[in-house]
Amino acid sequence: MSNFDKFCDDIAAMPIEKKYALINEYSRNIIPALDAIAEEGENGISIYTDFILGAVACDGKLAKEEFELMKPFFDAAADKDVSYDEALAIFKEAGLENPEKYKKTIDLMVDLIGLISPDLKNTIIATCLIICSLDGEVSKEEKEWIMNLVDDNFGLTPMEQIETYLNEAQTFVLATTDGDQPKMRILGFKCLMDKKIYFGVGDFKPVYAQLQKNPKCEILADLGMGFLRWDGTAVFSDDPRLDGACQALMPEVYKMYQEMGWKFKYFTLENGCAELVKVDNSKEKIL
Repeated sequence: MSNFDKFCDDIAAMPIEKKYALINEYSRNIIPALDAIAEEGENGISIYTDFILGAVACDGKLAKEEFELMKPFFDAAADKDVSYDEALAIFKEAGLENPEKYKKTIDLMVDLIGLISPDLKNTIIATCLIICSLDGEVSKEEKEWIMNLVDDNFGLTPMEQIETYLNEAQTFVLATTDGDQPKMRILGFKCLMDKKIYFGVGDFKPVYAQLQKNPKCEILADLGMGFLRWDGTAVFSDDPRLDGACQALMPEVYKMYQEMGWKFKYFTLENGCAELVKVDNSKEKIL
């Protein structure tokens, strides 16, 4: 588990009363600070409402716990006492079940505020994360959004950041060459050990022979609204701990290999680059 995943789990496990107390505490600091930088015709409360709504809607769902937080805003907008079912209808009518454009606006707002006050930006992000956790968990979609808001990725090392993206993608592809012909295949085994990410391929497969002949290769993982691309040189390791990790993570496949007399060969990528490419073709260098 990455530092970021653990951080999210710790926030999600907080008692709901503590979450509301923290939101109230942070709000008392955020709203006056936003008032001070608001442009003419805006105010701190309206800007802050956008952030709260962004956190609530970033996974396209309105949980009951999130509704309780947003109820005063729903009541004010509808000029009546709004029920949860009515709020769901408003949520859907506003297009927040598919909030990608709204999220991009919030991302930009956070970046602009960060230029003025990094501390205010961090407090807003912390508040958004707590709001995301009100239903008792921080979903994959919510984690992705929070990660986009944070520049330093919660202190993750490049390898931890790459592993986080690979875990989110679940399925990823290895590209090699066979002479002058590109070859691609989906990988199964992956583990982070000694600050390196290792992959496994069968010693009987063409991919192993291809990597022996030309170790230059590339990993590609689809993240939905973008993709991770990591290239480098395959460097193999015979560390016995990798065999143990493979047996623990893929027991059925490992057993089949044993029965067939096959072996896994484990490698990591070195001397390469990794980047996150978003749908707008913007790129974030990781390694």
